[in-house]
Amino acid sequence: MVELYVNDIENALKNKSYFSALAMSLALPDICGAAEYPNETSTAKRYMGWYNKYLGEYMSYDRGNPYLSGEIVYNLRNTFLHAGSPNIDSNKIKDEANQLDRFMLILGDGTEMCTTLFIDTPIVKLRTMIVDVTYLCKTICDRSLWYYKNNTNKFHFDFSIDTQDHFLSGEGKLPSGDPIIEALNQKLEQSGDTRRFLESQDHTTVDVITGDFNYIFSNKELKQRCLNGEKIKLVRTTDTPVITSNTESTVKKESAPKKKTASPSKKKTKPDKREAQVRSFFGQHFKEKKYKQKKEIIIQAILKSKTKQQVNNALMKSFASEETGVIYKRLSPLLASLPGK
Repeated sequence: MVELYVNDIENALKNKSYFSALAMSLALPDICGAAEYPNETSTAKRYMGWYNKYLGEYMSYDRGNPYLSGEIVYNLRNTFLHAGSPNIDSNKIKDEANQLDRFMLILGDGTEMCTTLFIDTPIVKLRTMIVDVTYLCKTICDRSLWYYKNNTNKFHFDFSIDTQDHFLSGEGKLPSGDPIIEALNQKLEQSGDTRRFLESQDHTTVDVITGDFNYIFSNKELKQRCLNGEKIKLVRTTDTPVITSNTESTVKKESAPKKKTASPSKKKTKPDKREAQVRSFFGQHFKEKKYKQKKEIIIQAILKSKTKQQVNNALMKSFASEETGVIYKRLSPLLASLPGK
């Protein structure tokens, strides 16, 4: 992963995007410091510790004079990344030898340098450090890349990343399983909730995404529109999905043949009297958007339950306790005929 960051920095320097290169370069000691000192909670200690250990000797020729120490570079990192100022705050430099009156960055592709100028008169003294940004970026990149290649086992990047060309070529492999369901269950576990979402036996979220891309790339016109950067939005209905773009043109996607189920019962064509009553009641008493979005959950909780307690339990699976109470109370006229309290 560090190689990708270094490549981006090098490309930024080639294109004279000096501040972009500087920002990413100043973040590299953060990344490497976290790998070197995983148990250290202080960002400053991790940053300066790693920098002084692996970069300090490359930045100093005479330790008696100011040099690009870990303290100065960490100070620059804070002022630049947090306040947008490519400068340092000398008041926060504890090492007296590195306390500067002026810090100056040089932008350009000329001589890579780092030098300190002293003005010492009986009236006033001035210490100025002049640093070429290309020199600073390249030095940090070289040492960070060396460290990464020699300590790969210390890095644990958690990321999902791919190039657009590779991903849109159809060759990119999406992760297996259902990451959305997995993330939801992790949230439930962290909150102490014992309920869990179950993965669909027919397909996962990833299957749906894969199917959508396969469909788009099987059609030359849609594929070209996608590769040209046109936004293509998938809108799902109860029947067949429809592809819509920012040009408002639509393309209907053919439905995949439906799987036959083992159940011998046939799908009802008309709702029975009880279902019609429930749906009519819902339309009159649940007009809020949050309830309309979960209309079928509420309706099925009533239709499939034989007691009031079963209705309450069914609602609890999809709503918080307080919300379940509100819904249950509103449903009370419909539940009067059911046994229980």
